[in-house]
Order: sequence, then structure tokens, then C-alpha cells
Amino acid sequence: MRYAILGDVHANREALDAAIADAQASGVDAYAQVGDVVGYGPDPAYCIDKLRDLGCHICLGNHDAAVVRRLPLDVFNPFAKMALEWTMFELKRSHRDFLSSLPLEVELPGIDAVIVHGSLFKPESFDYVRSLASAARSLEIQRTQLCFVGHSHQPCLFVMYEDGRCDLLSIFKREGHYQMGAQSSERLLVNVGSVGQPRDEDPRAAYVLFDSEEMSLQLVRVSYDIEAVQERIRQKGLPHVLAERLKYGL
Repeated sequence: MRYAILGDVHANREALDAAIADAQASGVDAYAQVGDVVGYGPDPAYCIDKLRDLGCHICLGNHDAAVVRRLPLDVFNPFAKMALEWTMFELKRSHRDFLSSLPLEVELPGIDAVIVHGSLFKPESFDYVRSLASAARSLEIQRTQLCFVGHSHQPCLFVMYEDGRCDLLSIFKREGHYQMGAQSSERLLVNVGSVGQPRDEDPRAAYVLFDSEEMSLQLVRVSYDIEAVQERIRQKGLPHVLAERLKYGL
């Protein structure tokens, strides 16, 4: 079974369409998305509808939670807060109801994997996994072999071995491919990056392909029309900095 695990979309229509088209060309069987469908970008309703029509498995992100008032806006920086306030009025009730229905964690059918936005350790806190210590806290309570996350917008892969040791595998970010052992007992925590707001100095959309037969993970980068998104951000009256950062992947 081939899964496309989509990173944070953040209402970026062009990036989402490009990632889905690439995944379809790769012959994927199913889709999952690690939260933050909305926020920052100009097309939240379109992105919700697109993922819903795909039958995509989605967990709740912190921006999604804020839009439906499950998280206070004051925890966000001023630019993110402005975009969230705009998003609240942009969405129809059906879209807000959809976001309200998203769970914090989703076990993916057909594979031994779960998705969560930030960490399995107190997922309602939307903590970032950016260190071996924070990765270990999540991996220690992980019941599945794989856990896919987003939130930081920076792809990486943490592994916990059978003896409890935890390591960060930089090869995944550099080469974008990791081969798991067929009988491996290791547990993996995979940050799939971001579809619509990359922050690893690569502006292309990011997602991960997982092949359960080959037991392989591949980080995929896809080019899209960044200028079209930038122009629509400005037209919608959203902060210009949200447009500018897209071309730098920051």
C-alpha cells in the first residue's frame, strides 16, 4: 500500500494541487494530512474541500484548532493571528464544523502508523519535536511503528531502537529516502515538512511517500506557482510578509 502523507497545507491551493497531482502520478492508494489545513494562506475553503473529497485522513493542527476556538489566538504571532481572524470569517459553517470534527490523532488504516500534528506526548499542547529529548517523549508512548507529524515545517526523521536509544537521521532530510528493515523493531517519528509553508530554505511543497510493501519512506519536493499564491495573499488583504516568505522557504 502506498500512502501520500501531506505536510501542513496552510490554505495554499497551488501547493496542495501540485502535491496531489504528483502523488497521483506516483500511484498512491491513500492520503493522510498532518494538520494545519488552514492559516496563513488565501484559500482555506478550497483546501478543506479538496482534502475532504480525496477521503484524506486528517488530524487537528493548532491553526485549525484556533479557527474553531479550541485554542486562543493570543498564542500566535501577530501575522498568524491576523490570518486566522480573516480565515474565521472566510469559512462557511460547514467548513468550521469539519475542522471541529478533526481528532488529535488518527491511526491510518492498512499500515502500522499514526498521524498527529506535533507530538504524541500531550498532543493537545501542540508541542514541537525539535530535539532528541522531545522526540523521545513521543516515541516512548508510540504504539505504532510509524508516527507522521508536521508543525515545524522542517522534514526530519527520528528513530528509537529496541534498546531505547533515540537518534536523528539526517540522511532523510539530505537524500529524502529511508529504507526500513523488513523485520525491524525500530520506531520512527517522521516530520513530513510542509506542503504550503516550507521553512527549510526549500520553497517547494513537501510530502512523504510511504510504501508498505517495500517498507520505504521518500521525502518528495514539488515545484508550484508561488507567484500566483503571493498575488492572492495580497489581494485578500493578508499580511505581505506571508507572501514574501514563500519564495524563500522560510
